[in-house]
Amino acid sequence: MDFTLGGEHLLGKVSVDWNVSYAKASEERPNERYIDYVLKKQKFTPDLSDLRKPYYSPQSGYSMTLDNSFSLKEVTEEQEDIQEKDFKLNLNLELPLRKGEFGNKLKFGGKLVAKSKDKEKDHYGYEPLNEDGFDSSSFTNIVSQNRDGFMPGDKYKAGSFISKNYLGNLDLNNSSLFKKTQTLEEIAVSFNAKETVTAGYLRFDQNLGKKWKMMAGVRLENTHIKYSGMNYDANKDELTHTAESKKSYLNVLPSLLVKYDANDELKVRASFTNTISRPKYSALIPNVNITKDDEISMGNPDLDATISYNLDLSADYYFKSIGLVSAGVFYKRINDFIVDQRISDYVYNGETYQKFTQPKNAGNADLLGVELGYQRDFGFIAPALKHFGFYGNYTYTYTRVSDFNFEGRENESGLRLPGSPKNTANASLYYERNGLNVRLSYNYASAFIDEMGKTKFEDRYYDAVNYLDLNASYTFAKHYTFYVEANNLLNQPLRYYQGSKDLTAQVEYYGVKMNAGFKINF
Repeated sequence: MDFTLGGEHLLGKVSVDWNVSYAKASEERPNERYIDYVLKKQKFTPDLSDLRKPYYSPQSGYSMTLDNSFSLKEVTEEQEDIQEKDFKLNLNLELPLRKGEFGNKLKFGGKLVAKSKDKEKDHYGYEPLNEDGFDSSSFTNIVSQNRDGFMPGDKYKAGSFISKNYLGNLDLNNSSLFKKTQTLEEIAVSFNAKETVTAGYLRFDQNLGKKWKMMAGVRLENTHIKYSGMNYDANKDELTHTAESKKSYLNVLPSLLVKYDANDELKVRASFTNTISRPKYSALIPNVNITKDDEISMGNPDLDATISYNLDLSADYYFKSIGLVSAGVFYKRINDFIVDQRISDYVYNGETYQKFTQPKNAGNADLLGVELGYQRDFGFIAPALKHFGFYGNYTYTYTRVSDFNFEGRENESGLRLPGSPKNTANASLYYERNGLNVRLSYNYASAFIDEMGKTKFEDRYYDAVNYLDLNASYTFAKHYTFYVEANNLLNQPLRYYQGSKDLTAQVEYYGVKMNAGFKINF
């Protein structure tokens, strides 16, 4: 649900524009059930000839095929409800001061953004009172999920599972059949979060003759956040509500932009900007979650926002026909970047846990990059091709981390900034005519660090991706649009690796996604 209302007005010499919007999104996952059978002490032979696709096969006399030799581990059902609300109010005023080649104007205004996100989860385990009878019934409802053309490869088999129809029809809330127990560990992910940002800005625009323009401004942003969550301790099987965590901070963000119009075709820009990136909701929740798998994860309400100081220089050349070619260089100084830290054998309150995870302000980074772009229709080749065109851009980014504060890695050199691929590229072929828009798009990003561990070998990387998408839309009578989308035509998997590119940590396949719809714009 999304509502927007805005307007433009002229009050004497002052131009005013304003905008109010409200958006609400929800995700409900009711009655999500799982059944888990296990078979312990099985022996497997590893095949590591291809480290990217390791394979384990059961030794003679052992099995991984679901049958009555398996024992029941758990039957669970959960309810999850996520509600997000986003209210925005913008007000901008513009006052011209002087006209002509050395004309100038003053712009000022404010913005209010109020967001909230509430995640509530309930989770129960169900123990059958007649487990032998339950197992007998379950094992008569086994369904093979093996399929031809399995995306990870033919050597992998999904195997057999209890039928989803059987699981869905179980009368779990019948106390004569099942003992119901709330699973506190799972509920610990619930949280409530509110974030309010109030901002004001002042900008002065000055013409410096016919070819030069300058814009100088400052923006003040006040952030107020309020969070609460839950702590779970598996040793005590205890769930407690955290105290409400509050934090407020003010950022002063100056900016300066200089534009040079060499002629009608060539435009050059140089700028300094100061920007802010706030931590995501889930990272700030003040909770401690200790699981039965001997793992511990913590939120971090003390996270600072990431501040970036940016220098940019770019040039755009516009063709006489529709299109342009652009090039730019940029430098960023990033303070207090945030990354998830993973530590093995972590000691907390005198207990040692196999895995510890927490988001942290890990240090600072310098970033230097080059951007190249090209966009043009093909009318310059032949007039009949003027409705066809190409758009492409490429970015190379060099990054280096400084002041890295993970214990044991303080003096490590050559670290790249997490979340920052070295190479990104986009290319698109398009056709546009009489409301019809067809676009074939390719996107590439090289691998980058996603999580950082106690040592470099434990760092987790998000692997390189190649995406190919096809989109088409037709707009008629100005207000109505049909659209069709086909995404991930190359079946690009989501893949993580640890330390070395060949050491696969996780792979997920999603296949091609199709989407179609109809839009009405008033």
